Amino acid sequence: MGRGDLHLPQRTLDRPRDGVVATLGPEGTDAHAEALRHFGQIVLTDTFDAAVRSAYESDTYALVAAGFVERTGHDVSDMWVNIHFRNLDRMHLHDVWVSPTKQMCLATRRTGNPDTARSIALHPATQVFADAFAPAGARRQYVDAKPVAVQLVAEGQADCCIGSVDIAERHGLRIHQVFQPTMVWCLYGPLPNRQKTQ
Repeated sequence: MGRGDLHLPQRTLDRPRDGVVATLGPEGTDAHAEALRHFGQIVLTDTFDAAVRSAYESDTYALVAAGFVERTGHDVSDMWVNIHFRNLDRMHLHDVWVSPTKQMCLATRRTGNPDTARSIALHPATQVFADAFAPAGARRQYVDAKPVAVQLVAEGQADCCIGSVDIAERHGLRIHQVFQPTMVWCLYGPLPNRQKTQ
């Protein structure tokens, strides 16, 4: 096992009737993988905030990672707690659980060397892994989802990334470190006795 590897029992979720959930895309995110474990229909959105708005508008459910952090440049522009508080009068917290993420990695192009990387693409929530495995001076390029970080390396726009192993392999990247932390997941649902507006 690598750093942060845990084996947790598979959780059985009290699944909503319609089995529809909105969460962060694109395909291949940890949120998408977690949603696939529990729901029959998944709506992928560009942000977790958009997932909650979609769920509210369609009277379904939204799956949000408690570790969610969004950056604009180097400034934090949104995070899970903001989404939670913004929606107190719109959605309720239906369930919370912990499960392992997909395996993550530090990856480069095939000829890359992470020790000499000048830039690293990463989702802000994975900053701690960039601090642990990438050179301290590597410029951080923040993105909204780990598959986007992998894409930047594959296109030569970053030297290395923190990504999911399966997505990095799909893009032909070289894997240098592998780890599998856990994530806390928050499932939001419609408020009980919600009055629908026309």
